[in-house]
Amino acid sequence: MAATPRPYSFSKLINSLSSTTELDTSTSWERGLGERCGKLFNQTLNRSQREQGCFIPPGAMVRDLLSTPASSGGDLIATSVLKVADAVRPQTILEAAGVQRLEVAGDNLTLPRFVEAAAGWIGEGDTYPSLTSTVTSVDATPRMAAARLKFSRRLRVLSPDVEGVVLQQVGAAVAALIEQGCITGTGTNKQPLGLLNLPSALQQSFAGSTPTSAELAQMLEKLGDAKIDLGKVVFLLHPSIAAALMQTEVASTSGQLVLTYADGAYRIHGRPVFISTNVPEGKVIALDPSFSQITYFGAAQVVVDPYSGAMNGETTINVLNAMDLICTHQPSVCVGSA
Repeated sequence: MAATPRPYSFSKLINSLSSTTELDTSTSWERGLGERCGKLFNQTLNRSQREQGCFIPPGAMVRDLLSTPASSGGDLIATSVLKVADAVRPQTILEAAGVQRLEVAGDNLTLPRFVEAAAGWIGEGDTYPSLTSTVTSVDATPRMAAARLKFSRRLRVLSPDVEGVVLQQVGAAVAALIEQGCITGTGTNKQPLGLLNLPSALQQSFAGSTPTSAELAQMLEKLGDAKIDLGKVVFLLHPSIAAALMQTEVASTSGQLVLTYADGAYRIHGRPVFISTNVPEGKVIALDPSFSQITYFGAAQVVVDPYSGAMNGETTINVLNAMDLICTHQPSVCVGSA
C-alpha cells in the first residue's frame, strides 16, 4: 500500500529550493505536486539557469490532489495545500468587493463585451426588434506579477515553527502587488489596465480633496444613467479619504455622517465601501464589480536564487502570477477625483 503523503510545507519547499547542494528528498511531495501542475497547465518555469523553482497548486486544483480518503489524512493534506495556494494567490480587496476570479489553463482568454439589448413592443405578425449594435469582445493577456521577498537565515532555521508567518508575509506582498495593478495599472510596461485608467470609465469631478455627499451621490447617478444596477455598486476608497468622510456630515449640522459603519460594513448612501491604500489618495472608485474579472493563467510559481544570498544567509524568493484584469463594460466604473 502506498504511503499517505504528508501535509504540504511551504517553508520546507523554500529551504529545498534555496539549497546549493543536492535535492532535498524530504520535499519530493511538494515538488511532485509542482511537476503535476506544470504538466496539467502546460507551463514551464520562468527562471534563469542559476535559479530553482516550483509550481504551486491553485485552490481549484486541490480537489484533484486528494489521493487518500479523509480518514487517512486527506482533509489535512487538502487544508495544508489550500493554505499555501491562498498565500501565493490571495484574495484582494477587489474580490472581497465582488470582482470575479477566473483561473484558466490557456495563454489568453476572450470574453464578450456588454451589449445593450434591443427591446420594443410588437403586434401579431410583426418582426422582432433588430439589434443594431456590434458584438465585440475583450481579451485577457497574461501579465507577470512578480512579488519579491527576503527571509533571514534565522527564519530558515526556524521555518517549521513559522510556516504561518511566512505565508502571511507572502500573501500580503502578492495581494498588494495584484491589487495595485488592477486599480492603477497603465496597460503599458507589462502592467494590466487598471480600473482608474479604463478609457471609457465614467468621470466625476470633486470641488475639494474630500468629496461631498452630493458628489458621491452624483457618481451613483451617472452609473444609474448608464443602466448599471445601483444595488450592485460598491465604493473603493483610500484610508485618508475614508477617515475624512467619517468626519464629514451629509449636510451641515445634520449629524449624519457620509461614511457610516453598520452590520459589519462601511457604507456610503447605503452602498458597501472597501478601503485600501492601493486606491490613490484623492480618488474614489464606484463600480458594479460583476462586469470585472481578475484572470489567472495556470499555476503560481515560486522561484529562488540559492546563490545570491549564500554569503549573508538571506533567502530571496519570487512569487510569480500570470494574470490580467478585464472589464467587459467600462461604463460600469465611475472614477471621482479633485
